[in-house]
Amino acid sequence: MGRLDGKVALITGGASGIGAAAARQFVLEGAKVLITDLEEGAGRSLATEVGPNCLFQRGDHCVRQDNEAAVATVLDQWGRLDILYNNAGVEHRGAVDAVDDEALNRLLDVNISGPVRMTQAALPSLREAAASGGASILFTASVQAIMVRPEMTIYGAAKHGIAGFLSSLALELASKKIRVNGICPGPVVTPMLKRAAASVADGAGMSQEDALDGVRASIPMQSLIDPLDIARAAVFLCSDDAAMVTGVLLPVDGGITAR
Repeated sequence: MGRLDGKVALITGGASGIGAAAARQFVLEGAKVLITDLEEGAGRSLATEVGPNCLFQRGDHCVRQDNEAAVATVLDQWGRLDILYNNAGVEHRGAVDAVDDEALNRLLDVNISGPVRMTQAALPSLREAAASGGASILFTASVQAIMVRPEMTIYGAAKHGIAGFLSSLALELASKKIRVNGICPGPVVTPMLKRAAASVADGAGMSQEDALDGVRASIPMQSLIDPLDIARAAVFLCSDDAAMVTGVLLPVDGGITAR
């Protein structure tokens, strides 16, 4: 018996990294899952790999029509929606005065407006599910929703925005039996981290592996985080084991925020 037996989930940014690990783990724990992403090839491959309880639909959570279409597909396939996992996001590094309007608008749209729009699209279905046993909204936040780093100012502001949104939403929806929580990952071994490491390596004249070693050394537990570590925390927060957990920002960071 899985901890998510009988539940139906929608995961944004589900084609790779944390989203892909969550999709695999949710299905393993008994859920049916629709993943959305802009990476169509990777998304379809993952759905085929995971099996019939995982479907892929191309979608951009910044576009209301895509969000509504994703929810409609979930309801058409499985008749209900119990879990929304707002995972999709982008990272940005650089001094604040080097961020042009295009980068600023994209960062805020993907990391704040997109999750808000997706939540709005899913809420009617989540309310219906909650009436017969509870529902859950989960966000991938970041350690930067709790602490900050220089030259990640706009990214940190966006993740602090998500922290404020989910905390307020948790109180707004508590009486409706819809729980709202966030996971705050440290450096997770994903394509996003590898791209960031490559960028740092190019600027410093070092190898990508040396850059990753530097990240690893900055973590108290001296290990990069596996996407599966985040996926397991996501299963807990979306399961009945966390029935009285709402409004929480859960660090999965190897001890970074303990400082």
